[in-house]
Amino acid sequence: MQKNTFLKLITPTLFLFVIINTALLSFANKLQSMQVDHTVVLGGNLLLFVLAFITLAMHVKAAKNTNPNVLVRSIMGAMLIKMMALGIAAVIYLLLAKQNRNIAAIAIVMGLYVVYMVAEVRAALLLNKKQ
Repeated sequence: MQKNTFLKLITPTLFLFVIINTALLSFANKLQSMQVDHTVVLGGNLLLFVLAFITLAMHVKAAKNTNPNVLVRSIMGAMLIKMMALGIAAVIYLLLAKQNRNIAAIAIVMGLYVVYMVAEVRAALLLNKKQ
């Protein structure tokens, strides 16, 4: 795969990242009034974007393989990597925050996980079509 293809595939995810960050920063006061710590959601969004970037690179590499099952395994492996990374990050956050933890922010990040997963699978399927 060429570098140009990777950029085309990562652009929607980058766009999603920017829109979510903009919304979080714009509605920070509203979220605070709803007792949601927007900085936790911003951190989770950044973690999800970095993971999406890494896993998309995995998908591009897997698409080069002539065996179509490699791409499917790549998607499944990426989902496992993301779930483990987010689970570990949530446990670390809960241990460090102690009484100041914000469960609503963690729930929002879990919802963002689904959004990023849809974008990633869509990109992987587009990549598979090009093959």
